[in-house]
Amino acid sequence: MRENQFGKLSEFYLTAAYRDGRTVMEDVSFTAPFKVMHPFYEKKDVMTVMLLTASAGIMAGDRQEINLCAKERSSLEFVSQAYEKIHRMEEGYASRRIYLTVGSHACLRYLPLPAIPFAGSDYRCTAEVELEDETSQFVFREILSCGRVAYGEEFQYRRFQSRVCISQGGRLVYRDNACYEPGQMDMGNFGMYEGFTHLASLVICNQQKPEGWVQQVRRLLEDAGDMEGGVTHTSAGHIVVRILGKNAAQLTEITERICSSEGLEL
Repeated sequence: MRENQFGKLSEFYLTAAYRDGRTVMEDVSFTAPFKVMHPFYEKKDVMTVMLLTASAGIMAGDRQEINLCAKERSSLEFVSQAYEKIHRMEEGYASRRIYLTVGSHACLRYLPLPAIPFAGSDYRCTAEVELEDETSQFVFREILSCGRVAYGEEFQYRRFQSRVCISQGGRLVYRDNACYEPGQMDMGNFGMYEGFTHLASLVICNQQKPEGWVQQVRRLLEDAGDMEGGVTHTSAGHIVVRILGKNAAQLTEITERICSSEGLEL
């Protein structure tokens, strides 16, 4: 694989800790093109950190690593600055590895904005999550668009691969390996996107939901226009939501509502 423009691995490390009644950044470090905005506290008892990048997007040969740790009793929300632009790659591919650790009685919400794979791009991402125990709360969101529709690049990317592995107490409780190669697959056909252009995936771990919550989510999806989806529980009791749609902003909004109990009021 061709080396990236920085000639090395791009890294972002952040550790959140609970001190004096609120979550703070205990440790943070990063290399180009990553930067971080000063944390803010719009949500009660939650520290929100926004990842910034000093590049136009992900290029061929880019190698990135993101490592987040929410220590005991801390509450961290990780968001991105803008949609993830994955540029055309004449050769090679770009890769990202994500390591997420959630301590006892802690919460980590990993909520980046949607990814846009340009025509000819090849992007491969692996996320490894370690939950300390059943009190470790975790939310993971991924929204994938079909490409730049206005440029006629609908499903013109070469490859998009996303692997997510979640362990709890050292035992694997969730694993998903999604790999899309539009040149080898009919992305609009039955069993794939079925006429839709965007896909949202949401995994919610160890969060207690009120009675009837799943039915509320299903009703919300049924009533929403231009999208279809479903919600289920894994054998370990975690929640998985998948939604097909035609607009990244709509999928972002509805997944935000699902993540928030207040947002389900119909």
